[in-house]
Amino acid sequence: MNFRNSFLSALDAADLAALGPSLVEVVLARGDTVFEVGDTPDNVYFPSSAVLSVVTVMSDGRCVETATIGYESGVGLLDAATRDIARSRIFAQVAGSALRLPADVLRNRLRESPLLSQLLLRHVRANALQAEQCAACNVLHDIEARLAKWLLMTADRTGSSNFALTQDYMAVMTGTQRSTISTTAGALKRSGLVSYTRGQVTILDRAGLTRRACECYAEAREQFDGLRILRGEQELAAANASTGG
Repeated sequence: MNFRNSFLSALDAADLAALGPSLVEVVLARGDTVFEVGDTPDNVYFPSSAVLSVVTVMSDGRCVETATIGYESGVGLLDAATRDIARSRIFAQVAGSALRLPADVLRNRLRESPLLSQLLLRHVRANALQAEQCAACNVLHDIEARLAKWLLMTADRTGSSNFALTQDYMAVMTGTQRSTISTTAGALKRSGLVSYTRGQVTILDRAGLTRRACECYAEAREQFDGLRILRGEQELAAANASTGG
């Protein structure tokens, strides 16, 4: 069975046999909430073409994005494994499909499969590192560099240089006011790096936009690429386990 999602593609045959029958494809519209703060996740989601935004919500309602997750990983992994409540709001930043798995099915398999536990921990670590990098980025880097980073990350996760993204969502991504985003996005547009019309973004000059992005994009890209190559590592580990090597 072939999956676009890197987590699912990295499953060995036994884990796939255990989890595969419970996977259900769902279609998420832009803005659909997957988890709200305080929810006990009953499912985990593995994006295929959707891009999910993880945001921290403050008591006054303001929120800022701490991670963006597309086909390289999944959301709700740690909360589902530990039966903890969600501490962040997760919603569809870019509409598309995802595969949904009941949390209890994942937990039951984790008790039996060291390989699945290892895979989950690798993904949780990568997503946590993204959130840590984001916290430093929001304090130390200017708005243009942060916006360029998030636009590039969204392109990576959609697999396209053209995607739907409103200025309201850009404000959440960067933790700034919508008016600030309007000015900053306008500057990128005038520089010929992007076009932006009616909520549709097109990256015109990826190399130029990458030069405008802060150093955090290189770190985020490294984590993204690392998760995408886990399949080969899992297959090798499974082969070694079966042969005693």
